[in-house]
Amino acid sequence: MAIWGLMLALAALLTSCSGGMGGVAGGVVGGGGGDVLEVVVGAEREDCVGVAPMECLVVDGTLFYGEIEGFDYREGYRYRILMERYDPWGGGEPPQDAGRYGYRLVRVVERVRVVYLCRGYLV
Repeated sequence: MAIWGLMLALAALLTSCSGGMGGVAGGVVGGGGGDVLEVVVGAEREDCVGVAPMECLVVDGTLFYGEIEGFDYREGYRYRILMERYDPWGGGEPPQDAGRYGYRLVRVVERVRVVYLCRGYLV
C-alpha cells in the first residue's frame, strides 16, 4: 500500500514539470479599507498578454495580470499570502488600460521552496 502512495507522489511531481500549478481558492477573510483575500501564488511566472506580452504571476491557479504592492516575489517559491483588494480610483472610473482594483500585501502566511523532479533530475 505504501508503494502506491509513493508512486502517486512521484507522478504528481512529474506532472508539475510543465510549469503549471494549481492553487487553493482564495476567499475574503476580513477587511479594513478593502477586502483581504487569502491566496496561493505559484512558484513560476507564466507568459501572458496584457497591453503587450509579459509574464504574470499565477494566483490560485489563474493568471494574475496586476502587481501586488509590497510583495517581494521570488521565483521558485510557492507563497500563501493575505492581500488587500482595494479601489485605487475612489469609486470613479479607471483609465481604459488600468484594472478596476489595486492589490497590496498584508502578510506572507507561508513561503515554501518548490523542487521539481524532471527526467530524473531535481530542478
